Amino acid sequence: MNKRAMRGAAPFAMVALLCATPASAQEEPSAADMGAARALGQDGVKLAESGNCEEAVDKLTRAEKIFHAPTTLARLGECQVQMGKLVEGTENLNRVSRENLAPNAPTAFKDAQERARKVLAEAKPRIAKLKIAVAAPAGAQFVVKLDGEPVPTANLNTNRPTDPGEHVVEASGPGYKVAIAKVRLAEGAQDSVALTLEVDPNAPKAPPPTPGGTLAPPATGQAPESPAPPNRVPAYVALGVGAVGLGVGAVFGIVALGKKSDLDGACSNKVCPSSAQQDTIDSGKTAGTVSTIGFAVGIVGAGVGTYLLLTSGSSARSSAATTANPLRVRVGSARIEPTLSTERVGLAGTF
Repeated sequence: MNKRAMRGAAPFAMVALLCATPASAQEEPSAADMGAARALGQDGVKLAESGNCEEAVDKLTRAEKIFHAPTTLARLGECQVQMGKLVEGTENLNRVSRENLAPNAPTAFKDAQERARKVLAEAKPRIAKLKIAVAAPAGAQFVVKLDGEPVPTANLNTNRPTDPGEHVVEASGPGYKVAIAKVRLAEGAQDSVALTLEVDPNAPKAPPPTPGGTLAPPATGQAPESPAPPNRVPAYVALGVGAVGLGVGAVFGIVALGKKSDLDGACSNKVCPSSAQQDTIDSGKTAGTVSTIGFAVGIVGAGVGTYLLLTSGSSARSSAATTANPLRVRVGSARIEPTLSTERVGLAGTF
């Protein structure tokens, strides 16, 4: 289509834009959108008439998304063909040429349809064809892209309509090296590209299946989770009991020594009338017994706490501690022994 014919059709295109219909029947555009689309279409036609298809395509595309008009879509297809986008442009021209126009449709619509058919007839033989083949192991998953755009698997190994010019074909998949090839297509030419997917030795290995048929979790390079820290609370409690016991033993030991000093001062030759100093004797004995038991409890508590600190984290040792108790202490007729388990610490005994 020459530029003189395009200029002559411009006034009719302007009128046809006023008769355009919404591109989507489901949502009626607002008056503001309709006015904006009409302005976009008019600007796009003017740009196309001046030969500036780069800017015209953007405005015509936006106008067509709001309003569909054969005049807008035909001019869009013509500009795309002029820019070398033959596949996309001929598809738009096909839509216009196949559209069933009403008998009372504007003359501009009918002229646009006739013009679209002529441009289409000239452009179709210029479309090139490219066959893409990928050699890959059975079951391999991969993606093919042409100039960065995905190519459906159904379009492989078939002559795919492609714009003339230089193209980059790429195939990639998990566990395989990226395969790339470049091809230059002349107008109306037919060519093919064959890519081979090679195993990437540096790719992460797939996790092996477990006996149950499920996949093992993938290796992440991180250390396995460390076990929960051992519970040392019983050890600290036992050490606390030991500290209290030692304190009690020390206090009552001092009391017992004080009573003994009183008796030594009141009784000559260590002979005391039983009636006069009996209370002091009894209290001294009691203090001495309590002191001895306090020290015994302190020693046992300290031993239990130390034992639990050394064996925390070992369930086998903790279990053994509940059956064998090497920390039993006897003080005269009194017997004191710790009760140990993974959940409880305590002291038991008879006095």
